[in-house]
Amino acid sequence: MLVVGGGPAGSTAARLLAKAHEVAIAEEHQTAGEPLHCAGLVTRRGVPDFARKSILCEVKGARLHSPLGFTLTLEAKGSRACVVDRSLFDKIMFHSAVDAGAVPLMGASARSVIGSRDDVHTQLRTEGRLETVSSRVLVGADGHRSICRKSAGLPPPRHMLKGIQADLKGLEFDPDFVDLYLGRDVAPGFFAWVIPAGDLLRVGLCTWDTNRAPAEYLKKFLSRPQFAKGRKVSIAAGKIPLGVRRSAVNGRIMLIGDAACHAKPLSGGGVYTSVKGAELCARVVDAHLARGGPLEDYDPLWKAEFGRELSRAFRVRKVFLNLTDKKIEKALRLFSDPGVKKLLEEHGDIDYPASISGSVLKMAPKLAQFSPQIIRSLL
Repeated sequence: MLVVGGGPAGSTAARLLAKAHEVAIAEEHQTAGEPLHCAGLVTRRGVPDFARKSILCEVKGARLHSPLGFTLTLEAKGSRACVVDRSLFDKIMFHSAVDAGAVPLMGASARSVIGSRDDVHTQLRTEGRLETVSSRVLVGADGHRSICRKSAGLPPPRHMLKGIQADLKGLEFDPDFVDLYLGRDVAPGFFAWVIPAGDLLRVGLCTWDTNRAPAEYLKKFLSRPQFAKGRKVSIAAGKIPLGVRRSAVNGRIMLIGDAACHAKPLSGGGVYTSVKGAELCARVVDAHLARGGPLEDYDPLWKAEFGRELSRAFRVRKVFLNLTDKKIEKALRLFSDPGVKKLLEEHGDIDYPASISGSVLKMAPKLAQFSPQIIRSLL
């Protein structure tokens, strides 16, 4: 069988399937993990034990900055997330698949996919040459521009975020906290972030539904006095597809990770859902190849694991998009209520942030003023 895409999703699926089946993994770049497209903030559950050496540091809290100056500080008693060297993380994940027996096809990108009742024919371009690979099942882990998704006739994401970030050295910072900056002049449709990453700061933002390039917003953000002494050592850009769909499988084509629009609508993160979705996908594919089990079993599995959370979080995102800067300020002040703040600090989970939305709304019913219809659906 064939896996297209050598990121965490594709590598996980290929590693698990290679234990019992012949698997090839096509990676469009010559080196796994390059170029960098991610801020690298993940929970421990998204980092397998064998990839723990990619962890640069751990954080226990976040500071949310409103456009009008109010700051909400949330601090847990212990670590809530870790920051990974994303390039190293991807390399470890990819090589673990190869070590398990997956055949690497480097510099190979999917150009077209044709499925039939019995197999799938994938045309790969490698160093200018076209080659067709046939497989009983095709797992598409080929990111936001997924050729596999288009070929399967599955719908595109609802929202496509555009992101950019820079790594800065030479700055003093609190290694225990992530800072998030909100506001339409800062990052319309999303937020800006400042993340400690070992001996450097990772500063970036995403935007949505704006004609201005993310680089313009980042340039303005980096002009703040707090970054004046920083030395830019690298810059990266990418896109994040949001808005989970009803299905991630059609015929013999299955989607995981960004190809399946499994990124989290509130944080933009996708490592955990990519890895977990790949595990579930591999379970279904293994059953199909071994015993003829239906590939459609994949959909109810990922929906039960994280699909309901993604749908719920997308509804919360709709509320956020309707907030003016004044309403963002007001909302953060409501979150600073001691009871709500304690709930967020003790039970907040960046992999399942919407899971406590009902409890938060019951404790702070004034939040319903921002979008009564949507918020009622969360209770």
